[in-house]
Amino acid sequence: MTVKEALIGFYKFNSLNLTDDFEAHCVRIYIGCILAPVPNINARKKYLKFHDLHHIMSGYGIDRVGESEISAWELGSRSCRKPLISVMNLFALSTGFILKPKKVTAAFYRGCKSKNLYYLSDSMTEEDIDTLQIDNIKIEHLEIHDKVRYKWLRQIEFIGYLFFSMIIHITMLIAGKFLLTAEWVKSRITKTSPA
Repeated sequence: MTVKEALIGFYKFNSLNLTDDFEAHCVRIYIGCILAPVPNINARKKYLKFHDLHHIMSGYGIDRVGESEISAWELGSRSCRKPLISVMNLFALSTGFILKPKKVTAAFYRGCKSKNLYYLSDSMTEEDIDTLQIDNIKIEHLEIHDKVRYKWLRQIEFIGYLFFSMIIHITMLIAGKFLLTAEWVKSRITKTSPA
């Protein structure tokens, strides 16, 4: 099965509309427990294919925990080489970790033994990537190392990612609470003012 065929099957199975996703000005993603709109920037569109291929090759879902797992996997596989990807991964990391910490931690260490696909965006055309065989990609990228190298350093790295992810999570909760309070105050003022 080619990459293109695998992606088409993935989008159909998960009822995803890639055309709408690419044309939207904003997309909604979970930041902590809040479904928040974020700008649909060109870099996100450029790397989305690889993110979705990571879902396919790793088997992680697209629910909250699955997105946290894939974020942890990507961070473990050194998505930090693409800083924008790392920031996007931090948005999704905390929710799944709060819900299923063992699964998300295991995904990070699995990523430490793997290689992500983001480098392909710099070395191959879209057409060439579409013709790659998904089974070969799994063999060449998924758990290619027997063990996690420098595990104690990687543990510290993961704790750092979790710290920053939790800061994002808490900030979004406070901002959401502030907006809800402001809306409540506005509605109270509107009800009490004379018509």
